[in-house]
Amino acid sequence: MGYDSILVHLDSNPQALQRLEVAGHIAAASQCPLIGMYAGFIPDPAWFYLMNGAQQFVADDLARRNQVRENVRVQFLAATQALPVRTEWRAAERESVVTVLREAREAGLVIAGQYDADNTEGPVVRKLLESLLLETGRPTLVVPCAGKFPTVGTRVIVAWNGSREAARALHDAVPLMAGAQAHILCAHTAAKEARADATPVSHAARVLEHHGVAVEIEHGPGGADLTIGELILSRAADFNADLIVMGAYGHGRMRELVLGGVTRTLLDSMTVPVLFSR
Repeated sequence: MGYDSILVHLDSNPQALQRLEVAGHIAAASQCPLIGMYAGFIPDPAWFYLMNGAQQFVADDLARRNQVRENVRVQFLAATQALPVRTEWRAAERESVVTVLREAREAGLVIAGQYDADNTEGPVVRKLLESLLLETGRPTLVVPCAGKFPTVGTRVIVAWNGSREAARALHDAVPLMAGAQAHILCAHTAAKEARADATPVSHAARVLEHHGVAVEIEHGPGGADLTIGELILSRAADFNADLIVMGAYGHGRMRELVLGGVTRTLLDSMTVPVLFSR
């Protein structure tokens, strides 16, 4: 059992090659197509025309961005030429976030990078990452911006609270976890104490055992979002995990869906890849 396709977000940051390597390993294991989705973020040209020499500045900036895109394309081709799967290059620049979301909904698994404040594309990369988690309807594997990850899914922390999001993440992660060891951490935030329809952790364990996963269960204490997020990260370190699996949670604010506290804590402080589903 594997994914039917994988889409990896690429940009001009060095970390893009790191997550491309992770994507290549998973695509090869799943024997599925790998799509490299380049997103370059072009500022609104209207801003440039407020300055002197705007026409030349716009032309020079466009030429630079075209060269950056071509450099990334060449790197993608070089990094994937030996893979035993079909690969495809796609690129989006204008309306990048909208375009990437549209393309990502085709994929069985999306792979993106943790937001790094020093990235070359600016804060729009954070907006893209949050949109991938909350708006695609597809599982998204987020790779930390620092570290090397030769394995993903051999030792796994599964965050479980019996919710729809947790169940979705559990099932979406199964292709990564065949024969793995899993530590299921059952914990609820103070705002989300166990509901009457919450699925027992024993059901989650049964799903994983059916796929040959060795399971241990821990009933953690409840607490605030930050407390639960830090507990998940602590258990990942204790367990020497190479993957964390959890639901991606959001809540409405001013008609927008924004990340919940546990999700944001993981995104800010992750040290191993995290598979999020919503």
